[in-house]
Amino acid sequence: MKRFPVGLTLAAAFGLALLVGLGVWQMKRLVWKDDLLARIAALQTARPRPIGEVLAAAARGADVGYVRVTATCGPPPATGPAVYRYALRDGRVGWRLMSFCPLAGAPWPGVVLDRGLVTRLTGQMAPAAATFPSPVQVTGVLRAPGQHSFLDAPARRAADGAVVLQSVDPAALRLVAGGASAPYYLAVESEVPVPPGVAPAALPQDIPNNHFVYALTWFGLAGVLVWMWAAYVIRRVRP
Repeated sequence: MKRFPVGLTLAAAFGLALLVGLGVWQMKRLVWKDDLLARIAALQTARPRPIGEVLAAAARGADVGYVRVTATCGPPPATGPAVYRYALRDGRVGWRLMSFCPLAGAPWPGVVLDRGLVTRLTGQMAPAAATFPSPVQVTGVLRAPGQHSFLDAPARRAADGAVVLQSVDPAALRLVAGGASAPYYLAVESEVPVPPGVAPAALPQDIPNNHFVYALTWFGLAGVLVWMWAAYVIRRVRP
């Protein structure tokens, strides 16, 4: 009888734990994605709430992501350069206009707005500086910022003065606000008055939900690994 393959068994056990762990992680992602899609679906008919009371709940630790709110913006402290965030829409480069909305009676001085895509900049690799009217009355959806990734380029200033962001993270919110800001940003659905040339796009469209298929893939690979290990061991130790 040949010796039992201890090293191979340890390697197979490690691979099995990794594959099962990935499958379990995808199942957790499935639960998260189902909840997210349900919240987005509920927003289609939800009435907007005053942003002050919603941000007060956020200051107490509540998760207010994907809550529809309405806000009245105060006069901006100063007129600064246009701030754009890089985006892709229908496979084309786009630029989303970012602005600051000062708030009265809120736990933070204001909230950063994602006002939508600047239509004339679609397809351009670099946005041009422009002047846009300050926001006044806005309705939209609060979104939590992402975390900065080492793949994200830092904010930069174009030659004509426009500020360009790669992503929205807490540092980007402070940059747009020029200081302290609410820990969420407001993806605008509508404004009064309507800023010319800006198309709101608050809710993500066509969010994929393939986590169950991914989980089955990882669990299936785990099963194949067990079968291959068992077949090898049986052949090796059989007299």
